[in-house]
Amino acid sequence: MGIIEIGSPGQTIDVQFDTTFNGVLIRSTRENVTDIDGILVYNSSNSQSWGYIYNSITENTYTQTLEKDAYAVAFANTETFNIGGVLYSDIPFGELEQYYPNTHGPALPFGGTSGIIGLNYNSTTQSLLPSFMYAIRDQLIEWKCALDSSREWRNGTWMFGSLESLDYGAAIAWADRNINQPAWSFNISAISAGSRTNPPISTWSATVSTAEQSLVWPQKLLDWYFSGIESTWSAFDNTYRYPCNASLPDFTFGIGNGTFTIPGAYMPYQRNPTSTTCISIITGDNSTESSHEYTFGSWWAQLGVIILDYEHGQVGFMNKSTPLPKFTTAALDIIAMN
Repeated sequence: MGIIEIGSPGQTIDVQFDTTFNGVLIRSTRENVTDIDGILVYNSSNSQSWGYIYNSITENTYTQTLEKDAYAVAFANTETFNIGGVLYSDIPFGELEQYYPNTHGPALPFGGTSGIIGLNYNSTTQSLLPSFMYAIRDQLIEWKCALDSSREWRNGTWMFGSLESLDYGAAIAWADRNINQPAWSFNISAISAGSRTNPPISTWSATVSTAEQSLVWPQKLLDWYFSGIESTWSAFDNTYRYPCNASLPDFTFGIGNGTFTIPGAYMPYQRNPTSTTCISIITGDNSTESSHEYTFGSWWAQLGVIILDYEHGQVGFMNKSTPLPKFTTAALDIIAMN
């Protein structure tokens, strides 16, 4: 989630940046007032840069399918977006009019934020308007975006265009996007866990999804990782429980032409009230299908800096400028365990 401004003068709203989404939808005063209580919304009447899209789609209706059979109906406009102090003009977007959660969708759209900006690689939205990254292509020095986020502080920075601000001195490892998947999918390779270099699964495919937390591994790989540790599997939340005084091994993985390491001291995530049993940040999903698509969620991305290269269809990854934080037992969240 990030804070941006939309319109002229700028109206402050909070939005999700979603790497699996293609549209741009903003909650607005066109909605029923009871649906927007307490939420920052956009008012086109207060903007001098609002633009009508002529000869585009029927009555400028912008429709978009959302998660779990929910969908939205919006009014298609163009507007100026201020992201991090940089103005991007004439961006097509949907000014939300009605949200339909249907049977299984969440009660509120966009996780309760004011809107969503999709960063998927597709050139158009479902309403055949240019997607966000295609709309700003000519306004960027480089057709890329990058996310540098942190699990420790639960924050991060999105960068669009030039990557000069990523002056960490670390090399970027590049992997080609898997073209058989509808999003930013790429391959990850398992290399070692501590001194063990015989992982049962060498490579798997994962989709970059900033809307998910997920640090999910193939089940066989997760079982192998914990095989040398006194641990028990919990089908309740697809995690291994292990003694908090146990040391987890470092895990080394590969992306493209680069190798990266998750320190064992980074792995702990939660503990029981007596601090005797811990849960790691890694989960499994019981999948045995070799073609299963996994998720490279925010917990994966927080291990380094994730970069999306739209010009060359590649996913980049690089180490952070500082070592990953260590998480002691005392610093972990306390939960009741079944």
